[in-house]
Amino acid sequence: MKLVCPIAGVGQRLQPFTYSKPKAFLKLAGKRLIDHILIKLKRTFPNGTDIAFIVGYKKRQISEYIKNHYSDYFNLKFIEQKPLGFLADTPFFSGLGDAILLAKDFVEDDDCFIFLSDRLPMDDYSSILLTYHQGNCDSVINVKKVVNPQFYGVTVVDKDMNITSIVEKPKEFVSDYAVSGAYLFGKSSTSRLFELLEEQSREKITNGNEHQLTPIIELLIREGVKFKGNVMHSEVLDFGRPKTLLDGNRYLLSEVKLKDPLFEKLFQTGNIVDSKLVPPVFIGDNINIKNSIIGPNVSIGDDSVLEKCILSESVIGDGVFLKKIISSNSIIGDYSILEDLIKKNITIGDSSYITTSKVKSF
Repeated sequence: MKLVCPIAGVGQRLQPFTYSKPKAFLKLAGKRLIDHILIKLKRTFPNGTDIAFIVGYKKRQISEYIKNHYSDYFNLKFIEQKPLGFLADTPFFSGLGDAILLAKDFVEDDDCFIFLSDRLPMDDYSSILLTYHQGNCDSVINVKKVVNPQFYGVTVVDKDMNITSIVEKPKEFVSDYAVSGAYLFGKSSTSRLFELLEEQSREKITNGNEHQLTPIIELLIREGVKFKGNVMHSEVLDFGRPKTLLDGNRYLLSEVKLKDPLFEKLFQTGNIVDSKLVPPVFIGDNINIKNSIIGPNVSIGDDSVLEKCILSESVIGDGVFLKKIISSNSIIGDYSILEDLIKKNITIGDSSYITTSKVKSF
């Protein structure tokens, strides 16, 4: 089985954070999103498994990081998706369908497992493999019931979880079984999958549309390819939007197992002084916190300084300096400096500077 991860896109819904890094590099509960995903893949697939990453935006940053951290376990391949053009300095691409098409030669009529870089199942990926091998089907899609199906591709299923139709972001309700970030195409269907993707790639793109995967799956279903829905009973975290990113951070913090959950060592060493932590909280390396109340549900990256802050339900990046900040439900990018601010729902990208007095940068 060959694994394919389309990771070329800009992640516009997570701007401004994705101006300086790919969305899969956002850090939550001490790890980048791509780390959370690849660790679960290591639990599911054997050493030496082949993975192709379809890269584009920030391609060097992605490929170097993954090579440095995962080449000892996976056989890695990186395939570039060229942008259609640029808006200002930001590239735009022709869509998920065209990204997957680039893996045609890599897959070579083998089973093909496709996983997305902004969805994280709290279980590993083994259940989709089990459904495929036991389900009397050609292909499988991970699905989960969601509250807002209009934000997702959704599947219409029968009582046996056979998928009878798939619709991308329906304006009217058709189902609440949303596609949840993973597809398994058996080798009996991969050749036709890539034929249809190739036909679609020749169609001219208009009005900002993209070549998607969903209509190709719908065509395969109409042609008789049997798809099963693999229902995910545990949480599947969606990191595609700021709100869902904060929801995902909250869930990861509830699951993370820390040797020192109250960070007593940091109090003893003087890294945390005259402060209160309200679990769950994750604090990175080389952190200094003074006269602050942190938590619940706060992730703080490495090399950061917080003074006289009250923070809850937030994600704080690496190398951040915060002084006299009272906030909740906020996402603060790496290497940002903020001072004297009382505001909920702060959303600022990397290297931002908001202050009312002179603060030395570090």
